[in-house]
Amino acid sequence: MSSKEAKENENDPYLKIVLKGHRKPITDISFHPDHTTNQFASGSGDGTLMVWNLENNSRSYNYIGHTNAVTGVEYSCDGKILASCSLDNTVRLWTSTIRGNCSEFRAHLSPVLTINFSPDSRKLITGARDKSIKMWDVSTKAFIGSFLGHNNWVRTAKFFSSGNVIASGSDDKTVRLWDVLSNRCIHTFVGQEGTPVHVAPYPNDNSVAVATSSGAVRIYELRTLKLQQHYIVHTEATYVAWHPFDNYLLTSGKDSKVRIIDVMEGRPIYTVGGHEGPVTCVKFSTNGEYFVTGGDDKYVMVWKTNFISAD
Repeated sequence: MSSKEAKENENDPYLKIVLKGHRKPITDISFHPDHTTNQFASGSGDGTLMVWNLENNSRSYNYIGHTNAVTGVEYSCDGKILASCSLDNTVRLWTSTIRGNCSEFRAHLSPVLTINFSPDSRKLITGARDKSIKMWDVSTKAFIGSFLGHNNWVRTAKFFSSGNVIASGSDDKTVRLWDVLSNRCIHTFVGQEGTPVHVAPYPNDNSVAVATSSGAVRIYELRTLKLQQHYIVHTEATYVAWHPFDNYLLTSGKDSKVRIIDVMEGRPIYTVGGHEGPVTCVKFSTNGEYFVTGGDDKYVMVWKTNFISAD
């Protein structure tokens, strides 16, 4: 569905603006946790991070430092730090100001593919091609511990909102749940159709969504540890993201499509397209009013939703 067609129906999401600036594909997106800042960040294969302002639809900051592609970007939950990881094996922690001061540390001996803050913003996890997940103290950059068990690249790792459990996905075609205190794997979901390329814990911690390279999007329930829902929505899925308040799941794929699934109804309710080529990442804004997509075409697109945000 084109943005013009979508806007003709006021109940449908529609394209608000296309943002240009990166010179290579967009790899990740993160919204500032305080929606009043109107800011979100994008990372790119060009090695840079850009911070954008939704209010005036412009670029606020451009951070340069990585010597290879940025693979992940993440705001801390308190909004004080913007973290990035890269194929250059490093993690950088940026202060979100015009100067873009940052500290850097070598997190792995191989390219780092994913990064995520704990809910209290005190810890950081990274996953890499060395098959490991590592946890770090944000203030001291000290290594806390490793989560070992995957036998291939770790593509994605995320904290649950409790901060007690981590979900991860790997090229070994498993999704694992880890206990943060003991560093132990507490469950492994096997039988994935393709590689789990992105995981997204549900905001209330009762389930986790998984995007796979086969095109399947799977939702596992944490109480029963069973597959709850299964959708084939792309030729090859790339990313999943939950709406912050409602039962909507945003998905993207290499088929250039973005879909919104209503998990209560158990079906996709919207499909939008605008990128030329694969859509690599998607995120809802902190208040759910917008969602942003990034693509192989180097563009960042901002979409208006029809969802009413929570009070």
